[in-house]
Amino acid sequence: MNVFYDANAIYEAGKKAIKGAPFKYQSHLFEMNQLLETAELQKKLIEGKYRPSKGRKFIIKERGKIRHITTDNMVDKTINHLLCDNVLSKAISPYLIYDNGASQKGKGVSFHRKRLETHLHRYYRKHKNNEGYILLIDFSSYYASIPHKLCLQNTYNLLKKADKDEAKITLWILSNLFEIFNIDNKNNRGVDIGSQPSQNIGISYPVKIDNYIKIVKGVKHYGRYTDDLYIIHEDKDFLKKLLREIKEIADKLGLIINPKKTHLCKLSQPFRILQIQYQLTETGRLIKKIHPKAITRERRKLKAYKRLLEKKRLTYDEIENTFKSWMAGNYKNMSRLQISNMSQLYYDLFKRRVTWKNHGKLHWLMEQNLKT
Repeated sequence: MNVFYDANAIYEAGKKAIKGAPFKYQSHLFEMNQLLETAELQKKLIEGKYRPSKGRKFIIKERGKIRHITTDNMVDKTINHLLCDNVLSKAISPYLIYDNGASQKGKGVSFHRKRLETHLHRYYRKHKNNEGYILLIDFSSYYASIPHKLCLQNTYNLLKKADKDEAKITLWILSNLFEIFNIDNKNNRGVDIGSQPSQNIGISYPVKIDNYIKIVKGVKHYGRYTDDLYIIHEDKDFLKKLLREIKEIADKLGLIINPKKTHLCKLSQPFRILQIQYQLTETGRLIKKIHPKAITRERRKLKAYKRLLEKKRLTYDEIENTFKSWMAGNYKNMSRLQISNMSQLYYDLFKRRVTWKNHGKLHWLMEQNLKT
């Protein structure tokens, strides 16, 4: 049965939408009326009357860069889960390379970093030295620059093995989404950050670049995290030529390579990927360090949290959980002095120790030189 007409599938997609934010009022309201909402959605899909809403938009400023984020209502989130989990994700999965590390089950930032480390170690074992290069490529305004027409054509090609009716409805829903995106942009480009279909589009749209590098050029030490690419090779001229060829493919896709963030670096010199600084030594040791600016940002955030706590706009539990999450994700790439200094700043601001149920090693590191 066509998954878009299956009430059980729609209901399950609604449960996933609720699970994403069970504490919100709109989730509670949707859950109370989920059977009615499911029947209404099924009717709209069968009659071809479903239209996505514009959603709520807000702006965040991250590392000096302004990002426009969209959050959908519960009905649209249900459709997004129905679309992506049952059709789109399954259709694009066979075409994605293993080293495409973003927005997939079992993958993420940690996976991408581990693959980079694996590629660096393999390179050293093969060449017995660190005399090689890494090409770092970044696209300018990646999500905002994806052309709708080319994106639909690319998605159509990826859906060839899917059920014909489901593929047709998938393209119809995406076309409606692009019309909503185009209300603000009016240039037939761009997808919203924060939307589940946008994540699927983001990982699958440059698949031609992935295949060209991996299959046509035979580069084994290559990985991509959405719009961040790295290519490791022993020949500098090869990488320069490859960059020109990638630019040609990107031009056909309507993507722009950012010249300020695209670098050719020596493996023996420090280079930065996803906020971690790496360096391959002569002995094959891989040195990893957190970027100093990340420490500075977190220290500023803690001081801002203190001000918000005094104004009663944040609770202490929210602040502690946020800080614990940041520390747990970054402490392996921090020195003992950095861990100690962050722990001391936290205590000086809030006059409390961080409480841990697990993470004995991190707890011990944070308590080592704490002055109370």
